[in-house]
Amino acid sequence: MKKALGRGLSSLIPDSYINENQESSSLGGTALSEKVVQGFELIPISDIAPNPDQPREGFSPEGIEELAMSIKEKGVLQPVIVKKRIASEGVETKRYELVCGERRLKAALLSGLEKIPAIVKEIAQSDLLEWALVENIQREDLNPLEEARAFERLMVERSLSQEEIAKRVGKNRTTITNSVRLLRLPEEVLGCVRDGRLTAGHARALLGLFTADQQVQLSRKIVKEGLSVRQVEDTVARSARKRRARMARRLSPEIADLEVRLARLFGTEVRIFTSKNSKQGRIVIHYFSLDELDRILSQVSLPPG
Repeated sequence: MKKALGRGLSSLIPDSYINENQESSSLGGTALSEKVVQGFELIPISDIAPNPDQPREGFSPEGIEELAMSIKEKGVLQPVIVKKRIASEGVETKRYELVCGERRLKAALLSGLEKIPAIVKEIAQSDLLEWALVENIQREDLNPLEEARAFERLMVERSLSQEEIAKRVGKNRTTITNSVRLLRLPEEVLGCVRDGRLTAGHARALLGLFTADQQVQLSRKIVKEGLSVRQVEDTVARSARKRRARMARRLSPEIADLEVRLARLFGTEVRIFTSKNSKQGRIVIHYFSLDELDRILSQVSLPPG
């Protein structure tokens, strides 16, 4: 079943192109590099500048090499999308700017092709990120953090709501919300997601923990013991139940709410202890490393000693 992807970049590629390209592959592999297909242009790779808004943060060298081998044998099965560049001060070193297809472009260059089939579109510079994001989502080329950062950029730079982004990329709003929330995790956890040691499901479950230290500690346990997402969700749920039980035993609803707000403010565990028959009490702010202590002290603007 074909995915709904807003603009649906695949709709730009007619079946006649794919059919003709597949036929050309049986006649010598790279025949497409010397063949003009109606509706497309063969553009020198040296004339194409990369997309500055490419949402992908890295490309696997092994993956590029595999695609290059495929291109040598079967040709480029789908054209890249480019836009014409506007010359700056009368000097133009590249005639086109890539919109979608950087992986194909890199692989085509590696395979030895000098030209690549391309669709030339009129696209505003401000729309490059959106186009590249949709195409990468369609191909499932982005890791969870690349996707989350791209959504966040659309929210900040284009002032799009999560509902608007969801419609444009063919996902529901909850998916966008959960994706962007991943960026709130500690850097150590994000690193595990980035290199594939944690899945997006693991990361979303960790968001249910109250402190960054708890998230880091459980992420290490996941990596070490190979915990499933379900096991992590159960662990987080037990932790939440224990915390609610402790709060219910000793705190009024007002004090419990204040404790939660302070914990969010400082980004760490905060406990409030009150005396039964006194207006006095104490607030305990927990820290789990010297770096975290420095961060908390900077938040309260404590002057140096």
